[in-house]
Amino acid sequence: MSSKFDESRRPPSAGVGAQAEPVGGAGPTVIPPPPYPFNEVKEDEAEEPRNPASEAFGRIKCDIDELKEYASYYLAAKVDGLKRTAKTIGLYAVLGVIGLLVGGAIIATAAGLLIVGIADGLGRLFGGRYWLGDLVTGLLVLGVIGGAVWFMMKKLTGSWRSQTIKKYEQRKQTQRVRFGHNVKDRAAEGAAAARAAGTQKRA
Repeated sequence: MSSKFDESRRPPSAGVGAQAEPVGGAGPTVIPPPPYPFNEVKEDEAEEPRNPASEAFGRIKCDIDELKEYASYYLAAKVDGLKRTAKTIGLYAVLGVIGLLVGGAIIATAAGLLIVGIADGLGRLFGGRYWLGDLVTGLLVLGVIGGAVWFMMKKLTGSWRSQTIKKYEQRKQTQRVRFGHNVKDRAAEGAAAARAAGTQKRA
């Protein structure tokens, strides 16, 4: 017998997928592999279950951030619109002032040239007495300005007076509809009662 160990006759080790020795002349029995090791945990089982409250809080926070962004957008648009309106008003105001100054200067120049021409013409009519022409022209200009001012004041005061009378007439009509009489009727009744009381005292 050989002293060396015959490697070919070594029985197979009992491991995963190893074949067991036949029992009672039966065929080879295959040992099934064991399930996954008990010390290992599947990834699906390792994940913690989600908390509905945390998910709801996250959605609420996201919605609040979205609303804040929309509100900021709206306010920024409004502020920009107000700025644009202010710039437009300022531009029109500057243009109006410039137009007023230019128009006033043109009107003043034209009026001056007109007055000078009238004075010169009157001076020629007065036989070269230009000082008399200037004097008459000045008096005419002041008379025209005074007449225009008086006419405008009379028209404005008359308009204001008629508007005030119309306003209080409408109020008296409203009082008559609501109460059956107005302040004028009550004043007349009071005056009549006072006169009657005075007559009785004298009697």
